[in-house]
Amino acid sequence: MGRNIPRGRTGGAVAKRYRRRSRATRPWATGQSAELVDPKLRGRWRPGYWLRHPALGVVVGALLVLVLVTCGLRDLRHRNDMVERGERAVGTVREVHGRKWWVSVSFTTRSGEQVNTWINYSPWDEPSVGEEVDVTYDRVNPIESAYLSGDEPGVLFPTLFLAGSAVLALAYAWWLRRNWLRLRGDAESWRNRQPVPRLGERR
Repeated sequence: MGRNIPRGRTGGAVAKRYRRRSRATRPWATGQSAELVDPKLRGRWRPGYWLRHPALGVVVGALLVLVLVTCGLRDLRHRNDMVERGERAVGTVREVHGRKWWVSVSFTTRSGEQVNTWINYSPWDEPSVGEEVDVTYDRVNPIESAYLSGDEPGVLFPTLFLAGSAVLALAYAWWLRRNWLRLRGDAESWRNRQPVPRLGERR
């Protein structure tokens, strides 16, 4: 038979030693992080989980592609409007802003409206004050949509935007497909409080 521990002072001393040992092994007493020993899962709503989850990449990539497509369609529509409603006139340069490549030009539309507006010009073909220049303008909005002859909107920028969005979408989809399981595993490991690389670091 085992020895019986006597009650009284001896039992109280054993209880005190047990409490001291318990306190000494707690995380804040040993210098360890309480987060590492907490067995509870982190919530999925916390930013650290979704910043590691590849689903966030899907949302960001879709928004970026949407912005590029919107810019491309906007420029293409503006180009088509200029082709359909564009008219020509002869204007006079009133002022030149060389640092920002803008010139102030005054001209008269076919309807007799006198227009004075700022027009962007090519840096390699700077006009001079008092020079007469050919102007192409939108008859619906000649102040906001006026261009020097030869600088009218073309299909280059819309094509770059639309083609770039398609290439970006395909490349990003390929990358996500290759890394989906790894990124999702990192997010779940972070949620389970397992060691994972920091955001932006490679394994």
